[in-house]
Amino acid sequence: MLKGTVAAAAVAGVSVATLKSSRIREQSSQSYTTISPTATNTAVSPSATPIVATDPYGLRTITLNVNGKDYSMNVEPRRMLVDVLREDLGLIATKRACDRMSCGACTVLIDGVPHESCTYMALRAVGHTIVTSEVTTGDPVVNALQQAWPIADGGQCNYCASGQIMAATYLLKNNPNPSVDDIKAALSGNICRCGNYLHIIDAVQLAATNLGGA
Repeated sequence: MLKGTVAAAAVAGVSVATLKSSRIREQSSQSYTTISPTATNTAVSPSATPIVATDPYGLRTITLNVNGKDYSMNVEPRRMLVDVLREDLGLIATKRACDRMSCGACTVLIDGVPHESCTYMALRAVGHTIVTSEVTTGDPVVNALQQAWPIADGGQCNYCASGQIMAATYLLKNNPNPSVDDIKAALSGNICRCGNYLHIIDAVQLAATNLGGA
């Protein structure tokens, strides 16, 4: 049979190599034309799992009043207020430092009272007023402290300044004419890693004077 095929090819003036190449192309063409890409690519991406409102661990929409404005956001029930302030609202003056209520760097005012926001759940703050040191208008005590801080050199690195100002705000609103001992007691929960305590006391006294209390 092979001899006959070769002989026929020779008679027709076609080489054996050309004949083999023709068969290879024919087989290759058949293999490509019989494959259907659309038939084999039938998988689809799974749809996203919908958020269930009744899921105790799922996201939920809350509204927080911060520095006189209402903000709505989706949060997990376990999220702490400091993270929502920093990551969702961009209010980064409030610091997450010790993360265990020991340094006061995350202190904010909730309904006028100082709270460490690193252990205060954001859900608990719904319906309450929150004040951070970013407030620039509407709170004369915060503004007085903000102005006195650089004048009295109240901050070196200023990492703790936000929490210090929040604690001092509560003090001056309840005691417009504090003594040095009063200031020390009010700021005792706020650590200054630079050890700038004397200038911090000076800043609080200057703010009190500018407010007409001292």
